[in-house]
Amino acid sequence: MRTTLFTPSKYICGMVASLIIFLAGGWLILAPFALGYQPYGAAWVSQTTNDFATGIPVAVVALVSFAFFFLSLLGALRAAGVLVTGPRAQAPMTQAPTTQQSDLDRTLSTLAAALTADLTARRQAGSNQQTDQSMEQLTDRRDA
Repeated sequence: MRTTLFTPSKYICGMVASLIIFLAGGWLILAPFALGYQPYGAAWVSQTTNDFATGIPVAVVALVSFAFFFLSLLGALRAAGVLVTGPRAQAPMTQAPTTQQSDLDRTLSTLAAALTADLTARRQAGSNQQTDQSMEQLTDRRDA
């Protein structure tokens, strides 16, 4: 089995660049107030609106790219065998659902047996009635 040669430099450079771009987006948001070209308590001037409209997407894209670089770094560490995922904890199987299932099975089998017995009794009673009716018809024809 071939092992992957792990070089973290590309991931770290990407994360550092993402953080620098995030700081640039934060500066665009903060600059109108820090540099004083937005008067206190006044309506926003076009420079402030422009800085906000540019700074917020820049900061969001930088955070998303940082998350992608971080997740790819974790994937590379797992592929190289540096990080090992632990066994996942599984909930212990309880006996309660199996007993409920067997109770359900017993109830359904009892119901099926009762329905079968009822249908059999009705068929026998129906065939007896048909036999009695056919006997009456035969005797009526003989008498005629």
